[in-house]
Amino acid sequence: MSAETAATALEPGPQQRERPRGFTREWGALLFAVVSFVIAQIVVVSLHYRATRLEHQSQEIQLACGLYREFYLEEKPYLQIANAIESCKTLYKGDGGSFGHMQINEYLGFFSDLGLFMQRGALSEEMIGHFFGAFIIEAYEYREIQSYIERTRKNFHQPEAFAEFEGIAQAIAHDAPLVEFAKIMCATEPQGSSGP
Repeated sequence: MSAETAATALEPGPQQRERPRGFTREWGALLFAVVSFVIAQIVVVSLHYRATRLEHQSQEIQLACGLYREFYLEEKPYLQIANAIESCKTLYKGDGGSFGHMQINEYLGFFSDLGLFMQRGALSEEMIGHFFGAFIIEAYEYREIQSYIERTRKNFHQPEAFAEFEGIAQAIAHDAPLVEFAKIMCATEPQGSSGP
């Protein structure tokens, strides 16, 4: 066998040359289809995530606005209690204030509900701080409210009473100037001390 014949025998024939190209095209088409499918799925998932996030934000805003309107209802004592705290007045009727046990419980319970909504992811700390932050911090730092919570826990054997209120107050207490102001706001004014 001559060298030319041996080289020709080793070269692939026309059918053998096309197989690798056809094989490569098939794999290329399959790879393109897989990559396209993966990209399409990523786009679908990201659009779904974005739509879900926008829907949650919309629901959060609606809930916060509804709670804000409830806070300002004339039938509720919330705004009157907040004004009494800001004026450093005695709250509890037994001490000469204007509000009974149920009204103060309802006020603190409103903030406790906000804390629960935050824990469940229905309201963000930012949204609560924006709408109710000053009211929460002022109530949390008010000595009569602190004393009221302590007495309620002790007298009614409820060591966890208003825990969500305290939790939300501590969570939004990053506004240092507001906290410092609330601490000294009524420092020289007498506040009631008896309670439930």
